[in-house]
Amino acid sequence: MTRWTRTRRLPPDLVVLLVGGGLAVLVVLLHVAVPRAPWAPQWGEPESGMNIYFDVAREQNLPTWFNVSLLLLAAVMAALAGALARAANNRAAVPWLGLALVCAALSLDDLTSLHERLHSVGVRIGGGSGLTYAAWLVPGLAFAAVVVLAIAMLFRRVRRRAQLLLVLGLGCLLIGAFGLESLGNAVLQAEGFGRSYAYFLLAEEFLEALGAVCLLAAPFAELRIERSEDELRLSYRPRPQTAR
Repeated sequence: MTRWTRTRRLPPDLVVLLVGGGLAVLVVLLHVAVPRAPWAPQWGEPESGMNIYFDVAREQNLPTWFNVSLLLLAAVMAALAGALARAANNRAAVPWLGLALVCAALSLDDLTSLHERLHSVGVRIGGGSGLTYAAWLVPGLAFAAVVVLAIAMLFRRVRRRAQLLLVLGLGCLLIGAFGLESLGNAVLQAEGFGRSYAYFLLAEEFLEALGAVCLLAAPFAELRIERSEDELRLSYRPRPQTAR
């Protein structure tokens, strides 16, 4: 009979959180540092190719690829957790698959900027000024509700560490995409593109990336890595037995 033992390493969810969080900080630092490189002052020009490539406010560049990759990996890991939970006859299987679909949709939206195409819809239902200067925020609340529902369905079926990661991920995404986006757009409408708006923009993009990192780490908290003499096995963590 094959004897399986638990691996004695750093928890994989903690590794994902540390590495992903560090990369999110690096992306923001590159946005700040590249236009100010003393050896290449031309990089600071607004339409410089190097500036655009590292600008978190732009699309189809390094920050976009980073966020899309995080969310796509989160979708893959949530789907894997769902499949392993199903094999273990765990009730978290369907909620994990629901979260996988949500993360995949968020990844697609980040890649193709689908939310920005809702601007005209948002204007028709009352957006377009003040906190809703970015009018897509108004219809976007419907999708935010779907994200909240998907995480709420999963919350009670996972362990405490996964719960914490899910709540942190959801909080960062909502605060970034709706809270700071709304406040930043109000500043943008009132003062134009200046230092105050830039601070809101950086904080928003960092929180959104950190939220994606937390959602990516959450499935790892529910998976168990075991090894035998010559192979590794990945399985879903059983829930602890409650005393009767």
